Amino acid sequence: MIKKLFIALIVLSVLNIEAQTSVFKDVDSLLMLGDYQKALIILEDSNNKTVTVYDKTGDIYKSIGNYSKAIENYQKALEKNESIVIKTKLGSVYELSGYPSKAIKAYEGVMQKDSSNLIMINNLGKLYLSNYKATKAEYVFKYLIEQDSLNPNYQYLLAKSYEKQDLFFAMGQSYLDAYNIDSLHIKSIYRLAVFFKDLKDKDSTMVFINKGLQLAPDNINFNQLKANQLYSDKEYKNTLGYLDKLEGLNYKSVNVYEMFGMSYLKIDSLDLAKEYFNKALNINRNNSKILYRLATVEYDLGETKKAKNSLLFSIYTAKPDLDKQYYLLGVIHKEENNLKEAIYYFEKSFQNNSKKYQALYELAISE
Repeated sequence: MIKKLFIALIVLSVLNIEAQTSVFKDVDSLLMLGDYQKALIILEDSNNKTVTVYDKTGDIYKSIGNYSKAIENYQKALEKNESIVIKTKLGSVYELSGYPSKAIKAYEGVMQKDSSNLIMINNLGKLYLSNYKATKAEYVFKYLIEQDSLNPNYQYLLAKSYEKQDLFFAMGQSYLDAYNIDSLHIKSIYRLAVFFKDLKDKDSTMVFINKGLQLAPDNINFNQLKANQLYSDKEYKNTLGYLDKLEGLNYKSVNVYEMFGMSYLKIDSLDLAKEYFNKALNINRNNSKILYRLATVEYDLGETKKAKNSLLFSIYTAKPDLDKQYYLLGVIHKEENNLKEAIYYFEKSFQNNSKKYQALYELAISE
């Protein structure tokens, strides 16, 4: 009797496995056709809710972005069997759905039991980086480097962890290590350009800027760095070439247009300087510094009424350093023989900056 019962149980088990295998074949066929809704109906109507059923259901919900349902099914699978693979999937969904602390906890649990899943550990390190856990990120990326010393991205991410800890030279060395592993690692090349720029090492800065532009001529970051460096070197015409490139790439910013204006101003193209200062102001109308620059150009062009308006608006929008604006207003009013207004503005200039001796001199000769 016992023998017959045992045989019956084996037969029943085999039939259940075969039935479930058939279900998964049907589900996979539907998924190949993109009909995930029918696939989910089959899985959810299954009488035998095994770990595999919940896991498969979670996978489908994850693939279509229904993360709450994916989490629910992975959790049910884990209640039946504490699977490292499913716990890793759960961590991934927590990460995708914006629950970093839960994702970190899940990944840490997996890492304690299995430290061979380098993809998951890399995700854990990046989560540490983005959630103010830089020292933990450093530990993770050092571990990953031990496991795979030829992956430049691990060195790059280690550098990011040093950056968040204000370890400047350790950061630079890790970016250099990433570059030495892969001389085409564009993110490290950019960071090295910035690193050497901060060190004021012009030659090394230009080496990495030029390397970046060689690899990615349309890269916004490298074109910006090149324009900035050329402007610092007073190579204004060459600066304009890279600014034109940025504008051609549809990159429009206050800083780019301000540099355009200043470069044209330096080569005495006042009309073009005015045009680009106005473009900058179209993005940020309340930029006191650019309003002042525009006023100086308008003044040099003889457009004194416009210059006065720009200066007054610059003063209205400015933070306390207003001595230059008040001084130029005083100069304009003096040239118009409006001494009362000129004296008023020279006084305001000197009150704003007691080291503005030009204003004090103009007061002395105007009164």
